[in-house]
Amino acid sequence: MAALTAAALLGLAGCGTATAEDELEEAPRRHSAQATLIGRVTRALDTSFTAEYAWSEGGTVTVWAAKDGTWRVDVPDWALGGTVDVSVAWTTGGFFQCAAGRCVKIAGITGEVPRELDPQVQRPFTEWLPQLLDRHIPFSVAQDGDCFTLTPNTVVVEAPMPPGEWCLDQAGTILSVESGAFGTLELEGEPAEAADTVELPGEVVDEEPLGAKAPPEPTPTATPSGAPSPSPSPSPDQATGQ
Repeated sequence: MAALTAAALLGLAGCGTATAEDELEEAPRRHSAQATLIGRVTRALDTSFTAEYAWSEGGTVTVWAAKDGTWRVDVPDWALGGTVDVSVAWTTGGFFQCAAGRCVKIAGITGEVPRELDPQVQRPFTEWLPQLLDRHIPFSVAQDGDCFTLTPNTVVVEAPMPPGEWCLDQAGTILSVESGAFGTLELEGEPAEAADTVELPGEVVDEEPLGAKAPPEPTPTATPSGAPSPSPSPSPDQATGQ
């Protein structure tokens, strides 16, 4: 009876439309877009690198993700009305803003970049990427090739990041990020080897950091009412009486 039962089961398996191997091959296709994204994000978080990204706002953003966990992001034309490049960095000394060869501490090691000093382009690499591991994040995830679109699925919960599109390859390399917070970053070329640790691009000074707004133009000095206007300088002919 046992042999008959086994033979019957084998016969039923042989008559089915899908074998065990077929089911294994189909399993990855049934993998949800969010699960695929989580897998790639996990690999991305284990990666250290130096890479350049073309920024839709103009210029190239350079990301330094060092082997010891420190990081630095160079942002072109951000400060003082878009006239000064800045770097935002996190080291064992805290958060720093660097510009024109000087670095100013803007927060402690467990703090955060103040809103008024935040170019936001560093956030996908330093803050938002770990959030994507949360299966309860309030976004629906749709996949198209290596790109994943995050769309809010509720109006009740405040999302920890803006919606947008993330493109990561199977190795976890961030190919591009699109967000309403800063525009689009697209990888330029292959990432380079990571530094062992981040070096600040300037001397640490006790000064005020630079804001994004342009400095106010100096107010012209007004001539007092009723005061005589300055006389024009005499010409050389007038000065000699000719």
